[in-house]
Order: sequence, then C-alpha cells, then structure tokens
Amino acid sequence: MNRSPENNCASGARFFLAQYFSPVRFGFRISIFGFFTLLLPLIAPGHADEILGYTEPYRIITVSAAEAGVIAEMLVEEGAVVKKGQILAKLDTATLEAELDIAKAEAKLQATRKQRLEELASTSRASPEELEKVRTDLTIKEAQVRKFEAMIETRLMRSAVDGVVIAIKREQSEAVSAADPHVLTVVQIDKLTANLFLPPAKALQLKTGGQAMLLIDDREKVPATIEFISPVTDAASGTVRVKFTIANTGNVHRSGARCTLAE
Repeated sequence: MNRSPENNCASGARFFLAQYFSPVRFGFRISIFGFFTLLLPLIAPGHADEILGYTEPYRIITVSAAEAGVIAEMLVEEGAVVKKGQILAKLDTATLEAELDIAKAEAKLQATRKQRLEELASTSRASPEELEKVRTDLTIKEAQVRKFEAMIETRLMRSAVDGVVIAIKREQSEAVSAADPHVLTVVQIDKLTANLFLPPAKALQLKTGGQAMLLIDDREKVPATIEFISPVTDAASGTVRVKFTIANTGNVHRSGARCTLAE
C-alpha cells in the first residue's frame, strides 16, 4: 500500500523521537535534557564553541600522618587560616619525648666526660685510646638525640603552604592507620589556577610565562600568567590544555568560579 508524503514525514518524525526518547539506546539512557543538548550546537553555535573552565586552588594539600598512632592534639578547625610550617595536629609522642630526655641527659654527661679527658690528655694523664672512646661515645649519644627528635617530628603534621583548612578527617583521640593516614586538607588560595582546553590554533598564539586576560563569572577581566601549555593535543576533543595562574591576594576571587579566555 502506497503512503502519501505527509504520512512518510510523520513516520520519520515518530522514528526520530522514538530513537531519542526511548528508555534505552545503545546501552545507555537518553533523557529529554540530553536530546536538547544534542540540538544545542545547531540552535546556539556560539555557546558550543565557548572555552569554559573553573578556577581552582593553586594547591590542594592532603596532610597525612607519617606514622600510625593516636591523635593527641588537633590544633586547628575548619576554616582556619594557617602559615607554612605551622603545626596542625600531633600524634601521641609521650614515650618518644621521654626517650629524648634520656638521650639528651646521656649526651650531656658524655660531653662532660670528654671535656675532662681532654684536660687530662693535655698533661698525659689520659691515653689516646680513652680519649678516642669518649669522643665516639659522645657521637653516638648525639646521634640518638637526633634520632628521637626526628621520630617526634614525623608525628607532627605541619602545613606545607600558607592556606586555609577546608577539611578535618580525624579528631583528638582517634587512631590513624597506615592504610588511611589522611588527617586534614589544606588549600592554597592566594593564587588560583584555571585549566582551559583551547583549539590548537588558539594555543599556538600563547607562550608559557606570558600573560593573558581571563573573564571571571562573565563579569570581571583579570590578568593571568600562562603556567603550562600541553605539548599534546587531546585526540578525542581536538583541544590543548592550557593552565593559567591568577593572583588572588586577599582572596577576592572564589575557587570554583566560571572562567573563560577574554577576547
């Protein structure tokens, strides 16, 4: 039976809609939103070509315990502004501190013995062998002091950057294991980064260490330094990743803001 052109057109439309609005197509679900997303490049080509990224903290530091143990002190709270080298948390070090006190006392005693033997050796009342032994013993005691100091230091969690504490994963008296050593997270936000994926022709116009203008939240243009240009073009998207750094003194820009390359 022959169909009219109108019927053929209606059948084609029903087939198209059935393909894109069917519950499952090629093993994955296509939603109405997905359908209109597919049409977006056709009805708004300018938005499809928009180079969009988001600002991120310059560094995200996972502060972890170097040894298994129990949190003796948590010295900061979420939102705390911290300085590089500041102690944020401590594991229990009571036993090691006692060992350190003993090692320091023994080293001090050995240093006194060495001084007395050197005085005696100057008048030939102490043998060179005795003097050499006391010097060696002092070296050993001083090494033990440094050993315990280092062991205590590994149980102190310090900030690697000037930043802000955004997460605390352990509280005082909680145990930390080697399998899960994460205690805090600190972010450095006095600088922000933005990764934009640019067409190769656009990326070729930029130079590492050079300057560019970025548009933040579609309202403010800010200068940025080009920190890295990938030497590889992504085969799937045909774009090149370019990393920009934005000065953020006073935290005037929030991490997570929309960011585009200003024309």
